Amino acid sequence: MAIKITVNKAAVGGADVEEVEEVQATVRLKAHKTLDGNILIKDHDMMDIVVIPAENKVMTLPKFGLGEEVYYYQKFLLDSLARTGVVGMTSIQGGIMRGVLEATMTQSIDENISPLQVALFEIEKFMKQYSIEEQFGKDYEVEIEDRFVNPDPDESTEYGEIEPEQTRRKHSQSDLPYYTFAGYGYMF
Repeated sequence: MAIKITVNKAAVGGADVEEVEEVQATVRLKAHKTLDGNILIKDHDMMDIVVIPAENKVMTLPKFGLGEEVYYYQKFLLDSLARTGVVGMTSIQGGIMRGVLEATMTQSIDENISPLQVALFEIEKFMKQYSIEEQFGKDYEVEIEDRFVNPDPDESTEYGEIEPEQTRRKHSQSDLPYYTFAGYGYMF
């Protein structure tokens, strides 16, 4: 069931408006609106993102069963939001539960710019970049696995074509223990 989230009620006729402004951007996220008005974004594989408009906060929650590597994704999201000015750099902190990171959204000096809209736009931009990088990583893993399981004929040899290393190096000088002189005495 899809839920439509309307951020600017004036644009859809909720207030008396002479002229409706043109839509500048559309955001597509797997988001749900909670009963208390928070926006829960579930696009990421490792974490959920909660935007709390009442408190002007962005919170990241690790998904169940994942280890410490989630922290780096959380930190990367909040750092990218801080670099774009959506959240304050000094407001990034640990949350009330273990594994939760949160940051406070900065207020705009222009009343026409909604911090919520900017946050959702930047989160969507982050998610697009994340999905591209994640797909590239998955494709690379499949390609490497396929290369080892089904190598090209010019990258492999038939069994017995090259004799094993144990018989090739049998009784060679490199198998004997070696000692080197290092100035202060013999070292091995």
